[in-house]
Order: sequence, then C-alpha cells, then structure tokens
Amino acid sequence: MAGNPIDRETRKELRELTELIHQYQAKLDRMCSYEAILPRIAEPMALIDRRYVYQAVNNAYLSFYRKTREEVVGRPVQEVMGEDIFREKEKVRLDRALAGEEAEYEDRFSFGDAEPRYMLLRYYPLVSEEGAVEGVISSAWDITERKSVEKKTLKMQRDLEAEVKEHTEKLSQAITALEHEVEVRTRAEDDLKASREKLSKIFRAIPDPVSITTYEDGIFLDVNESFLHMTGYTRDEVIGRTSLELGIWYDPSERAKVMEMIREQGRVRNHEVKFRSKTGGSRVMLVSVELMELEGKQHVLFVSRDITDRKNLETEVIRSQKMEAIGRLAGGITHDFNNLLTAIDGYCELALLRIGKPDQVRANILKIKDVKNTASSLIRQLLAFSRRQTVKPRSLDMNTVVENMQSMLKQFIGESVELKIRLQRDIGNVYADQGHVEQIIMNLVLNARDAMKKGGTLSISTSRVHLDESAAEMHVDLVPGDYIKLEVSDTGVGMDEETMAHAFEPFFTTKESGKGTGLGLATVYGIVRNNGGRISLKSEIGRGTTFEVFLPVSREPAEAAARRPEKVGARGGSEVILVVEDNRYVLDLLTEVLGSLGYTLLKAKSGEEAMDVCAAHSGDIDLVIADVVLPGMDGPAVVKILLKSYPGMKILYITGYPGEVVSLYGISDTERHLLQKPFSAAALTEKVREVLDEPPGHAA
Repeated sequence: MAGNPIDRETRKELRELTELIHQYQAKLDRMCSYEAILPRIAEPMALIDRRYVYQAVNNAYLSFYRKTREEVVGRPVQEVMGEDIFREKEKVRLDRALAGEEAEYEDRFSFGDAEPRYMLLRYYPLVSEEGAVEGVISSAWDITERKSVEKKTLKMQRDLEAEVKEHTEKLSQAITALEHEVEVRTRAEDDLKASREKLSKIFRAIPDPVSITTYEDGIFLDVNESFLHMTGYTRDEVIGRTSLELGIWYDPSERAKVMEMIREQGRVRNHEVKFRSKTGGSRVMLVSVELMELEGKQHVLFVSRDITDRKNLETEVIRSQKMEAIGRLAGGITHDFNNLLTAIDGYCELALLRIGKPDQVRANILKIKDVKNTASSLIRQLLAFSRRQTVKPRSLDMNTVVENMQSMLKQFIGESVELKIRLQRDIGNVYADQGHVEQIIMNLVLNARDAMKKGGTLSISTSRVHLDESAAEMHVDLVPGDYIKLEVSDTGVGMDEETMAHAFEPFFTTKESGKGTGLGLATVYGIVRNNGGRISLKSEIGRGTTFEVFLPVSREPAEAAARRPEKVGARGGSEVILVVEDNRYVLDLLTEVLGSLGYTLLKAKSGEEAMDVCAAHSGDIDLVIADVVLPGMDGPAVVKILLKSYPGMKILYITGYPGEVVSLYGISDTERHLLQKPFSAAALTEKVREVLDEPPGHAA
C-alpha cells in the first residue's frame, strides 16, 4: 500500500466539504444568474437572504432609493431602510415571504423635496431545488400615476356619488313629496268619499222628508226615506219626475207660490202647505226651501216637517176649549132650566089629570109636554159632551146594545134606507153608561139618515182591534192597547174638508133651520172622549161618510141590562112632608102634586124660612124634600139641623145641577135619595113613597 491511507472520517468530511462546495457553487451560479437578470428588469428589484441581508439589487432599485450598490449589497435591510421602517413594515413582509407566502403591499415613499411616490411592493419566496426557502425576491412597481388616476377616478366617483346622492336625495324628496301629495290626495279622496257616504247616510236617515230638485223644471234628483214614506212612492217612481206630475201638491198653485218666494227672497222658512200621498191621503207640512249649487248649476233643496198631528191636536184643543166654554154655559143654565122644565112637566100632568076628555086641549097640553121632552134632551146632550151629566158606568156588551136597538133604529131611518149590521162575536165589553152608548149609536145613525135623503145603505159594525204605538199616534191622546171599534157608515152625500173640520163643534150644522141643533156629533165626541176613547171621521163628496168610534176594552164581565121598574098608579099617604125649594114654580108644583095625594105639606123657600116653619109646627115631620143648592144655607146643612129635632125624619134631595156640583155638598150623584131635575110628577110621587116606605135606619 503506498503512502498513508485516508481514514473514514477524513473521507466523510471531504465528501461533505465537496457537497457544500457544490451547493455554494450552485447558489453562486444562481446568484450570478440573478445578477445577470436583475439589470435587465426596469422595475426596482432586490434579492434578500434569510438573514435579512441584501444579496443583489438592480440599478432601478438603487435609483429609486437613491443609494449606491456599496450602500446596499451585503448590508442588512434594517441598516439600509432604517430600524423603524424595518421593524414596523419590512420585517413583517419579509417574514411572510420566508414562510413561503407571496405578499403584496402598497406604500408611499417620500425623498426630500421630491413628490411622493406610490409603489406596489411584492415579495416572493426564493426556493431552492430542494424546495427550501433561501431568501426573498422583492420588487417594486411605481403606481403613482395609477394612484393619481385612481385618486382622480375616486374623486370623480365621489363627486359623481355626491352628485348622484344629491340628485337622489332631491329625487327622493320629490318622490316623497309626490307620495305625500298622492297620499294626501288619496286621503282627501277617501275623506271625500267617506264624507259623501256619511252625508248620504245622514240624508237618508233625516226624519223629516227631504228632496233635491232641479231649479228650472223641478225634476227630482234625490229624496230620502222619510220623503218616500210620506208620499208612499218608491224611489224609481220619484227620481226623474216632478212633484206636479206625481200630484204631490194638494194645491198645485202652492208650488208656484213657493218658487216665487224663492226668486224674491232666496229662501223659504216654515211655509205651511198640504201634500197628497200616492193613496190620496193629505198631510199638513211646514216647508223650508233653499237654493243650492251642485256642479255649477242651481238646484232646490226642500225640507218638510209633518205637522198633521200637531194641527189635529190644535184642532182638538180648540174644539175642547169650545166645548168647555159651552159646558160651563150649559152647567150655569142647567139648574134654572131644569126648574122650569120640572114645573112645565108637572103642570102638564096635573092638567091632563083634571081636564077630562076635551081632545083639543089635551092635544095642546101633549104638545107642551113634547116640547119639554125636547128641551130635556137638549139639556142632556149639553151635559153629556161637557162631562157634567150624572152617569152610571158599568161593563157593557156592545153587541147586545146594538142588537137591542136594532128594531128602534129601523123605525128611525125609514124604509128608504137599508140597515146592515155586522157584529164580530166575542169582542169583549166596554165600561160606559148604557144611555151614553145608546146615545152614540142613535146620534150617528140619525146623522147618517139625514145624509141619505133619497135613500141608501146604512152599515153598523163592531170589531175588536189592537192599536200599537204607531196606530195609536194617528189618534190624539190615544194610548196603545185593545179597543172595541164601532163603525157607522152611510152612502149619503158626504162632506167636504171644511165641513169635516167643524163636524164635532157644538151648534155647527149643515141642516136647514129648525132641523138640527148642531149638538148630535158634539155630544158623541164628548161622550167618547169622556170614556177614554176617540172618534175619527172619513168622508168623500158623493160617496158617503164613515165614523169610527174606539172605546177601551173592559176586563170586567158584562152586567145584565138594568130593569126599569113597572109603572103603578100614584100612591099617596097621610105623612107630613117639608119641602124646601127656592124656585117658586117647583115649590108650588111639589106642594100641589103631593097635596093632591093626601100628604100634609109644609113649604119654605130657604133654609132660614124652613127653621121658622118647623118652629111653628107642633108635630113630627116624616120627610124633608130639600133642594141641594139653596140661597144662604144649603140643603144638606138644613137637613143636618132638622135631624137634631126630628131624628126619625126621612130625606129626599132634589137638584137641577150636574153631579160634579152636587158632589161639592157631600152628596154622590148616584145617591138613591136624590131626584134629578127635570122629573115628572109620577117620578116624584113614586120616589116619595119609596123613601117613606123604607124601614128606619135607611135615611140618607
């Protein structure tokens, strides 16, 4: 073996050294390659190793940073860039590239007084063939112009955005304003629509009749429900037509008068007119009229108020006031009138008893008696409607009353008039005086008879009806409930409106002089009113008249008709009777009638005179007949004093006053010991005997 052999360790180190030399040579070759390439690149570029040391830079890099190659190559970055820049910026960027990432940054560079430059810095990892990162290639691109363009572009964009924003805001404001205007307009239209609907509802719901017509020709454009209800027409029948075509004006000239007032005054307030309904009925209306402009044209607004019920009530009040006045007059004269009638009747009866049979004288006396009966009937009618008559109401079957009068009614109306009676069964009863009910029927029948001079048909019917609030309102002061309706109708001459308006007034008559008193219907009216009922009248010229009487239904069962006592001959006696009466005719009559029957008579014209007569009389007094109303001391006061001296004395009161006056003296108008003037001699003697024959203890 030649020489010293190389040991294994030495060979190993030589191999490693050789490998390092090869690696270094490869690296050196790459570096030389980079150095050969870098100068050709226009943008600044540098090669930095893992120790942050510049390995190579190109001229553009040196020129940009204003450095020499000696000041850069081989020196650390922090020395070249400065410690602060290296720490804050460059180290972070290099570390990212050394970690294998590509990094890109924009930065601003200032060198002395020169304009600042904007650079795009890129850092690429330098990777060996083995894949290890050996360093960083840093490059820079001047983007100052681009940044300027970007800045200008950004400014333009911002200006444009600002302008767009401004215009957008203005447009937005305009749109908002437009939306608001649209909203306001829509709301206004909605409000207008709602207002119109509301006004339409109010117009339809107004309780008074309202209509709108054209000014020129009066054509209806709109009417409310009250107008349709009042006239009875439908909306289709009214709209497009005139009131004259429909015949709504009772007097067509009234419309011309109203329109003339409109032309002269511009409006009409509370003008009273009459309207006619579709069925022919009439209503009294207060009309107010206004001119109004619709769509540029003149129109007329009519507002009407139905005052028919008020007018009827006024008529009723006036009628009641008239009757009250007549009633006061009747009440005032009744006493004196009844005294005279009592005397006339009594003396007629005495004369008839004493004259024997001379027919001529007897006929004349009977005529006097007939006149007296007529006068009595007149007084009763005056008292009936003035509510001053003594009445005895009870529960009556209306059908029975009509049936009992049927034969008598046929005699009264004569053969030329046909009587038809229709009675509804089981209608109930009325609570009234039987004589009053008969008087109602008789007066209505006589009125119907007189309206049919040439004959015709007279109908009487009864029925039970229920009047609700609306039906009751058609009759003044009538309360809702059950009523018995008595209807009397004829086919006579009928009445015009003027006659109907006065038909129930006392002393109003269309009959020729001497044929009627004018109290028949007034009496019926008074009786019906006094019994809580009402009477209505319908009539048409040439077609006849119908009266409807409504009387409340009574809940009490019907009482049997009162029996009239059988007439017997006058019975006298021997008792002592004191008569106290201020009217000398009646006093003399009572004395003569009773004296002729055997009674002993004492008489006085006043209470004071009665005391004197009794003081002069030595015996008992069996009966005192005293007028209730006397000058000075009244009848009951006289009786009270006399009873102290004659405790067993019987009492009989007489009076010509109505019940309401008698009651003021403590005496009921139904008192059985009361005789109402005018009375006949027979009634007097019968009543005297009845009172005298009563057992003790039955004195008044």
